[in-house]
Amino acid sequence: MAVNTFRERPPVMEDAPPPKATPRPPKKDATVATGFFDRLNNWITDRLELGDQMPTETLKRIAFVCLLGVVYIYVQYSYEGFIKKIDKARTEMEESRAAYISQKSKYMFASKQSEIAQKLKTEGLEENITPPIKIVVK
Repeated sequence: MAVNTFRERPPVMEDAPPPKATPRPPKKDATVATGFFDRLNNWITDRLELGDQMPTETLKRIAFVCLLGVVYIYVQYSYEGFIKKIDKARTEMEESRAAYISQKSKYMFASKQSEIAQKLKTEGLEENITPPIKIVVK
């Protein structure tokens, strides 16, 4: 494998003038920038010292992508809330179904003939043992 090494520095000339720093562009007047994106572009270029490296069209694209990101985050949060509502409704439906089934089973048990006969014995009524008589009319 190759080994990392340092590069040799070029020789420095003693009589060469030091490199000049690039002059900072003068701040633009607020009246020149009429649009929102122009003012935002001016503020960013002044803060980051970009000069004229960031055109307004690029800033518009960046703002649009940021807007899409915010919309995406909003949709994700609303989707998660929707899923929570669905889970809550499903749980309530299952609880209601279980209550319905238990109530129905109690009703079916109480409506059996033997259970009705036991309840009516306490009130003094007894079950009829003789079958009914069929009356035939000619």
